[in-house]
Amino acid sequence: MAHLHEGEALQNAARISKLGVHGLADAMGVPRSTLYYNFKKESLDAELKEKAAEVLGIEPERLFGGSYNPNSIRTTGDALRFMKAFGDGSSAPEGIGIVPIMAQAGYSQHYLEPTFSSELQQIQLPNLPYHGERYRVFEVSGDSMEPTLKEHFHVVCERVEPEFWNTTAQFYIYVVVTEDRIMVKRLFRKDNNTFVCISDNEEFYPQFTLDRSEIRELWLVKRKIDWEMPPPKRFEITV
Repeated sequence: MAHLHEGEALQNAARISKLGVHGLADAMGVPRSTLYYNFKKESLDAELKEKAAEVLGIEPERLFGGSYNPNSIRTTGDALRFMKAFGDGSSAPEGIGIVPIMAQAGYSQHYLEPTFSSELQQIQLPNLPYHGERYRVFEVSGDSMEPTLKEHFHVVCERVEPEFWNTTAQFYIYVVVTEDRIMVKRLFRKDNNTFVCISDNEEFYPQFTLDRSEIRELWLVKRKIDWEMPPPKRFEITV
């Protein structure tokens, strides 16, 4: 039986509950970043422990007793009832993590944390071969890529590993993650260390260069999800 510190115990309980980490944070009235920070701590504040246990409906002594890991150690009748109520996540189809506009500032800061990535809302795309950590969906912010991409459209992207950044397709659309922002741009490789970022709406958004060292993640846009319907088209009636 593995011994878990209090932060790990809280993380396990949050992830198998119906609430999930984001729902637990909302129910407790604390920022999500607060929970992610506390997941790393061996000992938690007494008030936070009491509130978390109350929201999750688990006795504090059982939740923070040092070995709370229902996914691997609960094999009793109580365990079966617990997993039936909360689910273990094993039957859920693998989707794609979606990064909405409101989460993009946090994404730039925490994209390397496995917990952050695993807690992204998932989207299912039927009949398309996109699923798992290799792919991600980003919501488009702003009008720099109009008319191709409008604000609140979503783009389905495939991760480009750093060793392939010097062979990116010229003028294709990418999602570029830097330390402080997420951009959707066409890229042109000027040389091995410099990209030119191009907006489709060039009248208002001029080109600029970006050094390779500033890039944290690079995602090739494979599809767009367009929520907008065109206005009715008028036809000449000929019959």
